[in-house]
Amino acid sequence: MQTVPNELRPLFERLVRDHSEELFRIAFRLTGRRETAEDLVQETFTEAWRSLPDLREPSSARAWLFRILRFRHAHLLRDLGRRPQVDDSVELLQDADTPTRDASEGDSECSEPLQAALDAMDDRFKLPFLMVLLLGVSCRETARELDLPLGTVLSRVHRARSFLRQRLDDSAGKRGNVLTLKRRSP
Repeated sequence: MQTVPNELRPLFERLVRDHSEELFRIAFRLTGRRETAEDLVQETFTEAWRSLPDLREPSSARAWLFRILRFRHAHLLRDLGRRPQVDDSVELLQDADTPTRDASEGDSECSEPLQAALDAMDDRFKLPFLMVLLLGVSCRETARELDLPLGTVLSRVHRARSFLRQRLDDSAGKRGNVLTLKRRSP
């Protein structure tokens, strides 16, 4: 295991301070669970700490952290695919009054349908969509940070919006409500 020089400690502390909130927001929407998102962000920063001496350009640290988050999330999905599925009886062990989502993460009436639609979305489309619409990152910057062509990001964001619009419209129709998917202002 590589030892991190002491002079890199301030850089790491700045990375945690500057990027932990937006990494958590992305991780939360990727996973739909606060505890899993916290674990994912923790694993991202643990990997970043180990790899900090390899960071060539501190100015590209944000993109580097998003790549680590993306790989940690893919690793999590692979692990979940290997684990035996637990049946719904586990829900009986949870206190019925305990909310499954943190209220600070969005307590609007469309929060659950939105998260359900995000959960159903293919991961290739989810991360670019979340970066652009949740964090307000430009498509060009998202392409650079995810190491994808700009056209691919534009296409994936468009397909994600179409997918969510369809899912939310279907969900609203079942409940008799009208939901709209609005772009978050930067």
